[in-house]
Amino acid sequence: MQKKLSYIFSLFLILAFSVEAKSLLYKVSSKTSTVYILGSIHLAKPELYPLKREITSAYKSSDALVVELNPSSPDSMQVMQDTMMNLGVYKGKETLQTELTAKTYRTLKTYTDKAKIPLQRMERMRPWVVMLQLTITEMMRLGYAPDLGIDQHFLNLAVVDQKEIIELETAAQQMALLSKEDKEFQDKLLFYTLESMHDLEPMLEEMYLGWKRGDEKSFDKIMMTPVEEDPSLKDVYFELITKRNYAMTEKIEGFLKTKKDYFVVVGSGHVIGEEGIVTLLRNNGFKVSQH
Repeated sequence: MQKKLSYIFSLFLILAFSVEAKSLLYKVSSKTSTVYILGSIHLAKPELYPLKREITSAYKSSDALVVELNPSSPDSMQVMQDTMMNLGVYKGKETLQTELTAKTYRTLKTYTDKAKIPLQRMERMRPWVVMLQLTITEMMRLGYAPDLGIDQHFLNLAVVDQKEIIELETAAQQMALLSKEDKEFQDKLLFYTLESMHDLEPMLEEMYLGWKRGDEKSFDKIMMTPVEEDPSLKDVYFELITKRNYAMTEKIEGFLKTKKDYFVVVGSGHVIGEEGIVTLLRNNGFKVSQH
């Protein structure tokens, strides 16, 4: 379970694909620094590799690798373990059945019955843990492996190359986001996950094509469809995506003030869109080019 969690933190927008023509690779330059930003895929299939030459060249020319989080670091692993123990299960008499809305619990039972997963084994788990477990299990069933994710690919390379690794967020921040004590947020998070599960495979394939073409518009449309269809998800989307985009953009702007070059790998859902990192940088006066 701990190993699975290490690779799932930006699960909200998991994308897995190959490359040709333009990709979700962007170049931002200042007078002293160049920052490459690559839309990432956290779980992927073997056919993703080898990556496009422009991507590998951008990595090689950079002084540091920047990721959302390095899940394999000792600090991150400890935080994840502690959070799972302290905030991942109900301590009192609460269960999923008592804490979820009737609609969400009914949807959960329907899904677990169909998937032949014993729901009673999950009753003491909090909704965010159930969400992680069900999603990672389904994605791995579809052939998407955490070890093949772009983040992990470049983290492995950076260790071998002895390249500096910088984190945009901490495990504590990401775990706090997922595990926060907000029943409505937790309920919506799990319900949306369950509702999306039956469309997961075709959605990933559609995203694959958009990422492969570097098609920002079609990709963004896929990302925003759930919120457009259910406006009640706006708050969840803001917490999981938009709010973090602004914080990560601020840190990237800080890199552009240095005399080093950086290769930034973040979830593709954070890169594109009206309030994605690329648009925020452009709105703040930086020239950004897609490669």
